[in-house]
Amino acid sequence: MKSKNCECCYMPMAKDPKESGSEKYCSYCFVDGKLIAEGMTLREFKKKAYEGMTKQGTNRLTAWIFSQFISFAPYWKGRSA
Repeated sequence: MKSKNCECCYMPMAKDPKESGSEKYCSYCFVDGKLIAEGMTLREFKKKAYEGMTKQGTNRLTAWIFSQFISFAPYWKGRSA
């Protein structure tokens, strides 16, 4: 069963612009068969997500708020900041 939200960045899967090939991760997080967050800390991933959102035109405050939700994603539970 496909997740309702990406388990890495917590973006709603319905907002994903393309198929990632994964049931759990969006196309931004799961690229070429790999999870881009591998080897990153939560802090590093939040920064990467924030920068990606602002580069796509999301205003900075909104991007910051959305990047804070990443902490609640299942992938990051129990991992270090």
